Amino acid sequence: MNMKTLTLITLAVMLTTSCSGTYHAYYETLKLAFSESTDAQMSLVEVQQSPVDVISLKRGERPVAIMALAYLENAQHKWVSRDNAMLIIEKGRVVRTLGLKENLLYLANTKSDPLKSFPSVMPKKQWQSMADFTGDQYAYPLESTFTTEKSEVLQALSLNITTLLFVENVSYLAPANFIRVNNGWTNYYWYDKQSGELIKTIQTLSPLAEPLEITYLSRISRLNH
Repeated sequence: MNMKTLTLITLAVMLTTSCSGTYHAYYETLKLAFSESTDAQMSLVEVQQSPVDVISLKRGERPVAIMALAYLENAQHKWVSRDNAMLIIEKGRVVRTLGLKENLLYLANTKSDPLKSFPSVMPKKQWQSMADFTGDQYAYPLESTFTTEKSEVLQALSLNITTLLFVENVSYLAPANFIRVNNGWTNYYWYDKQSGELIKTIQTLSPLAEPLEITYLSRISRLNH
């Protein structure tokens, strides 16, 4: 039994214990998330017709993938992909990953994350956290400084969207057990200027991690209803 089959069986067992409405939504999610289609792109109409929310994900130099919203629990959005990867996102920040080569296992102090107040809070703000990674990398301190950049027009789903860009400069404050070429990186967050919705982000989780470029396709489609 391969990992994909095991995952589907496990999720099926979980779904049978849910209410009928939840079961239907999760079933539709699975059909999308585990589709064998090689086309990782969706049109505006396809996104609007999707029974569940979807995002696109570009990880490093890999092709763009589509992920579907499987769960919304404790203010965390849990997105799944066809190859069994999962991103757990809390108010725009990736707080945990599953199924990647290198995973973020835990992120501390998320309650005071400035992203929870964006985009209403504009000034520069700092934030400190600690992160655990695979490979016995535990309790590594991170320090972030946020700035607000100029307005920027993004193109997604053949639409032009006026956004406000927030930039997060992250410093890695402790020596690591692995070799790395730098002690910091930059994350980006684009918010729709009219609604305040986060519609795109690029985040790097550790010095050795590949950037995750996430575009919130369903949110973008709803902006234009």
